[in-house]
Amino acid sequence: MGEEKKEKYLAEERYYGPKVMAPQNPFGLPRKEIKWYPTIDYSKCDPKVCDYFCVDYCHMRVYKRVGDKVVVDDPYNCNVPSQSCAPRCPTGAISFPSQEELKRQLRELRKKYGYATTNPNQWRLTVTFRR
Repeated sequence: MGEEKKEKYLAEERYYGPKVMAPQNPFGLPRKEIKWYPTIDYSKCDPKVCDYFCVDYCHMRVYKRVGDKVVVDDPYNCNVPSQSCAPRCPTGAISFPSQEELKRQLRELRKKYGYATTNPNQWRLTVTFRR
């Protein structure tokens, strides 16, 4: 991708609106128990290349600029199972757990909490436990 096209791409995708809150019960499970958030490889991260693109791109405001580096500031506000920031990082510094790892975590949490379903006639959450 040419430099001019790359900069335009990065500029068009920056988000300057208010922080968006991620669902706190994705899949009917407590968000704080789902270890799904980005990890930054600081040996690859170079804000001079992208001008802190991940900080501006993320609607959930998971990333924060601290001095001259980027940190994962609000990991549990990352939207499960979004990974949209990772392929946009021009240096490949952002990674997430594998889909297999996420599935394993969800299976374990479903054993603990059961399955959540919604009944559109009652508009309330009901939980069904497997035996």
